[in-house]
Amino acid sequence: MKFTNMDVENFYRVLAPRPTIIVTTISPDGKINAAPFSFTMPVSSNPPLIAVSSSPNHHTYQNIEQTNEMVINIPSEDILPELWITSEKFPQGVNEIEKSGLTQMPSQKVAPPWIGECIAHMECRVERILECGDHNLVLGEVLKVAAREDAIKEGLLNVEKAKPILHLGGKDFVVGDHHRILKD
Repeated sequence: MKFTNMDVENFYRVLAPRPTIIVTTISPDGKINAAPFSFTMPVSSNPPLIAVSSSPNHHTYQNIEQTNEMVINIPSEDILPELWITSEKFPQGVNEIEKSGLTQMPSQKVAPPWIGECIAHMECRVERILECGDHNLVLGEVLKVAAREDAIKEGLLNVEKAKPILHLGGKDFVVGDHHRILKD
């Protein structure tokens, strides 16, 4: 059996595909921000904690640090092109939800909005932030979780119906058993 050596900096690419989320935040002066992430994972069931890893230079992270709130939105295949728009480097204060043509919905426990077209949402309050190399790990306590009725089957995500987006790296994504490359 042969193995291919890879650059250590790309270690995370063998941990793919990873779930893709869109994190929505709001700045202290009320500006909405949205950005996709695939460096994310559940951390604890009791209390319910989720982790998101972000560069401290991102507007999303800066809003999280200042307000201690975020919403984790779970996108589906239907909004993959819009997800990519939310990743563009817009100036601070530009609302990526509006730029992508997605719909804002009010949250119930935190200020940042849900993205209406997403299949599930988790409203979170920041529990802790840890510096981890060139990224910071944000641990959020899940205060509320909701999912579209057709996205859940027997208490689990119905992946055949919901078609969540999994990130391979760069512009490569997997949805179900299909590999898709998002074009510019």
